[in-house]
Amino acid sequence: MSVRGVTRAAVARVRATLLGWLSSVGAVVDAVAAWWIERVLCSPAYLTASVSVQKTVGSIRDWRVWPVLAEWIRAVARAVWRVVGPPVRDAVGWLRHRAPGVVWRGLCWLARRVPRWIWRATFYAFVGAWWVLSRTVRWASGHASYAGLVRQMDDDQRHGTAKRLREEWARMAALRSVLVLIVAVVVALVVTGVANKIGTVTAAVIVSGVFALVGRVIRSTPAGDDHGPEVIVHSGPDEPFPIADAHTRAEAADAVARALRTEGVDLRMVGEAVRQGWGWEVPVILRRGTPSQVVDKLAALETTLDLPAGGAMASPDRTRRARVVIRLAERDPFTGLSAAPSRPALPLVSRSITARLHVGSVITGEPLALGLLGVHGVVIGDTGSGKSSTLCTLADAVTDCADATVWDLDPAGTGLDVLADSIERSERTRAGIEDALADALALAEVRPHLLREMGMAGREWVPSPEHPAVVVFVDEYPRLSNAAKEMAVDILRIGRKARVSLLLASTEATSDTLGDAIADTTALKILHACRHADVRLVLGPSMLGEGWRPDRLNPASADSPEDAGCGYVYAPHYRDPVLSKFRPVSDEDTAERARQRAPHRPRVDAVSWEAARKRRHSNESGFTPGKSGRHRAALALPSPRSGEPAPLDRMAVADVLAAFGDDERVWTVDLLARLAGRHERYAEWTPEDLADALRPLGLSPAQIRQDGRNRQGYHRQAVSDALSRSERG
Repeated sequence: MSVRGVTRAAVARVRATLLGWLSSVGAVVDAVAAWWIERVLCSPAYLTASVSVQKTVGSIRDWRVWPVLAEWIRAVARAVWRVVGPPVRDAVGWLRHRAPGVVWRGLCWLARRVPRWIWRATFYAFVGAWWVLSRTVRWASGHASYAGLVRQMDDDQRHGTAKRLREEWARMAALRSVLVLIVAVVVALVVTGVANKIGTVTAAVIVSGVFALVGRVIRSTPAGDDHGPEVIVHSGPDEPFPIADAHTRAEAADAVARALRTEGVDLRMVGEAVRQGWGWEVPVILRRGTPSQVVDKLAALETTLDLPAGGAMASPDRTRRARVVIRLAERDPFTGLSAAPSRPALPLVSRSITARLHVGSVITGEPLALGLLGVHGVVIGDTGSGKSSTLCTLADAVTDCADATVWDLDPAGTGLDVLADSIERSERTRAGIEDALADALALAEVRPHLLREMGMAGREWVPSPEHPAVVVFVDEYPRLSNAAKEMAVDILRIGRKARVSLLLASTEATSDTLGDAIADTTALKILHACRHADVRLVLGPSMLGEGWRPDRLNPASADSPEDAGCGYVYAPHYRDPVLSKFRPVSDEDTAERARQRAPHRPRVDAVSWEAARKRRHSNESGFTPGKSGRHRAALALPSPRSGEPAPLDRMAVADVLAAFGDDERVWTVDLLARLAGRHERYAEWTPEDLADALRPLGLSPAQIRQDGRNRQGYHRQAVSDALSRSERG
């Protein structure tokens, strides 16, 4: 067969093969299209969905359904965001903080290696091209198949056979050469067509890449490349890193795990981290040991994770001993906590002492709501820790209750003067404080016996605007007299059922200042920045290892508030060591609220007062020294007209001064009418009762001339001066 015939046959074979492939592909496409039309486009489900979409689109044209549709979209969006929100925030954090560094390191890595790669690719491309060319020529020439046989026939003197092999060799070489030529032409046409589509440079790069791949396969290492293997030095697998470098939940959990293992804590696992506005919450599960192992390492964790002082906190889970929640505060968690508004949204004095009162915020973002009904409390904190502000915040909340009254006792400072208009009784002197505590103790003793008479079910006093609870705030408790301290301890023991509560504040909790019984009888314990020993005395020796670490807080300094107002609260509903902050108070706004509430504030009911007066009188009459003998004399308060000297009733004197108003002198009958209007306690008072109340001040009624008539009465300045002399004495 001639060369032309061989060429035509080869071309016909290639064409037939290509046409067969195209026919097969066309048949597959037709089958898929037919299946799609039959099974999908014509299916009942698709038709039903199409009708629903058309109806929905038609209804959307009606503007009245737009709000409903918007609510649906908003609800769906919120549900979707709850699921995809954390991963999206992680991705955004990675893109903002990690991606630029990764890209830069990648660019540097490429800049170091691209020249070497180009040289290697060029070398491999030449090697591959030479190998393809040489292999093609050797195959087309048939040298490997016939050269050895022809040489052997010539050596054996078999010239006829050698000639026949040479002719066969020539025909085979011609056929292979034609095939190679055809393939070369086809490849050249394909490459040219691709180059026209994608560009000559791109096509050249692709062809070079193919040849380089061939060259890389046949020769893994180019000649003359004596570079040794590259060594990349990494940090250790458990090397800790700052928490500020953690921008996803997985990175935060990894940072905590590395830091704890570095500090020698044996972990079973680290739970899923939770991103907060101030930092991270990361739960960890211990393999062995106690939560105190984590609590004791908090200071070291702050260094390892590069946190601010006091930024690491640990809260063991009371329901699962091995679980500890670690909170890492990179910034102040209470930045957004604002003071109470001067004009509250609710009506004045509309709350109840029976409900929990919102007084601050917890680091978890939940409101700090404390129940103060019949609850005694103690506030411990160094100077500048914010304990007086905490008392003011609590008193501000109580004065907004329609069924509770506030007494303010402070032997060393100004107490709750900012709330003076809403406070029923305020004492600053030793005698006044002892008298107030004696009245509170008498109320605590008599109220349980009045329950049936007052129509109250149960064994506890039921507060109401007519029969309010009494909350006594005592600041600087260590500076009280011994008699006052003994009465305070008695109130702590018996005042709960009578709803007579004490809230005490002290700078320290040692046994000689606060007393051993205080910490055991108070259900509410607030610890601001204080000493290590105070935590043991107030909460117990084991609570430090449970995460109660107010000793790591810092009181305010001259130029910085530090952790003032922050503390740990141990109370019902708050048994975990979680940092809290009490709502700051503004003197101007607080005073304005007190003035607005003053006309609506309740006062101790007359029935309780009269019973308390009788109890104080009976205590004096039946006085016998005993366990509480030193303060029984302070409880004595004879009834009017008993003929016995009575101690000063400072609350009554304060009401008398308030009843004067702007008048300098008032007749007794008018003064009694004004007192009866202020409180029902004075509704049945006679001129003799008023004289008995003012007699301890050395006052007696005098003749007062008004409108041409003389009557018995009192001068306001005389009462005020006598009260001042009594307080100085």
